[in-house]
Amino acid sequence: MSAVKKIGLFGCGTVGRGLVELLRDKRDWLEDKYGFLFELCLISDYLKGTVKSPHGLNPDEVLKNLAEKGDLFSMGSASSKRFTPDELIGSLQLDIVCDATPTNYETGQPSLGILRAALSSGACAVTSSKGGVGFDLAGLEKLAQGNGVKLRYESSVLSGTPLLNLTRDALAGCEISRAEGIVNGTTNYILTMMESGASYASALTEAQRLGYAEANPAGDVEGFDAAVKVCIMAQAFFGVKISVGEVKRVGITGVTPEDIKKAASEGRRVKLIAGVKREEGGITGYVGPQAIDITHPLAGVMGAANAVCLTTDNLGDVTIVGPGAGARETAQGMLADMLEIARG
Repeated sequence: MSAVKKIGLFGCGTVGRGLVELLRDKRDWLEDKYGFLFELCLISDYLKGTVKSPHGLNPDEVLKNLAEKGDLFSMGSASSKRFTPDELIGSLQLDIVCDATPTNYETGQPSLGILRAALSSGACAVTSSKGGVGFDLAGLEKLAQGNGVKLRYESSVLSGTPLLNLTRDALAGCEISRAEGIVNGTTNYILTMMESGASYASALTEAQRLGYAEANPAGDVEGFDAAVKVCIMAQAFFGVKISVGEVKRVGITGVTPEDIKKAASEGRRVKLIAGVKREEGGITGYVGPQAIDITHPLAGVMGAANAVCLTTDNLGDVTIVGPGAGARETAQGMLADMLEIARG
């Protein structure tokens, strides 16, 4: 793994910045441990500007500008021009393109366009965005295969918790009949707070203060974020494309303290459960609050943690639990994907 990999990053918000920090902090260790040599040659963000260098950017300079100015426009190579992904990727001959752009639940953009441009150029692609892979994972994988490159998207479902790598590697040979879990940390945090006596409104306010929820939390609390992750799991585990509109979706806005108390009195706990399963009529995706038995593997998953329980033919139920949000945690999933690509 001695060849230097030229890396480009689209999107430099919380996750993108976390990835830059992680690559900077672990550069020497990654070289010693894995022989992973890289140069971060491109960072492009619609709001913060574009900087590029064929010989690699200085991550300390990048992070200093982001911390002090909130953008990259003061860097020597900065540009405010809106380049297309094709222009940027082609000009630098990148080996790995990292996509950390925000998710659009309806169109899959800008992620979809970035991933298509990367794979078409002969670069491998890694994404934390749910947009592109949620919208057309099958098409993107076909494009990757046709160009002899790889597409990896671990961070799009459970942040850095290795659900997809688990099914691809350790569970190879197992057929999955159902994948069901807690895939949105914001709603799980809110429900945990409500169980402790907080109202929905106060729990949401605290989630926003901690950075778990956006100023407009609809994507989380109305179940859209979980639904697009169901679409990704349907394609990844069953090879079937379903749209967000086909997922039976109910959020947590209708959950009351009384619902929480009633469930507790019955030995149950309310969780927002997202899942996809194989039935006689085909593949079904769903998101909604459920009062699950306190002994269920998902019942003990509290706070902003996520978990998925996989039902398999060879091993029965296998549950994976871990962080479902966070800059460094999500960046770890992207880093693991890059290392897999670099190791061939």
